[in-house]
Amino acid sequence: MAKVSPVYSNNPNSKKVYHNNDKCTEINNIERENLRNGTDNRPLCEHCARLNAQGK
Repeated sequence: MAKVSPVYSNNPNSKKVYHNNDKCTEINNIERENLRNGTDNRPLCEHCARLNAQGK
């Protein structure tokens, strides 16, 4: 499993979720200037949750 510290995007056009799996395609598409550490009290990205459940 490739869990990482939680991050989210502060881009107003992005989904209001946080990510914690570096295999998630969405986490890899966040522009560096919009990347923030933490969860910001957002729900976990569905793709990250699925990857985590699969042990990836």
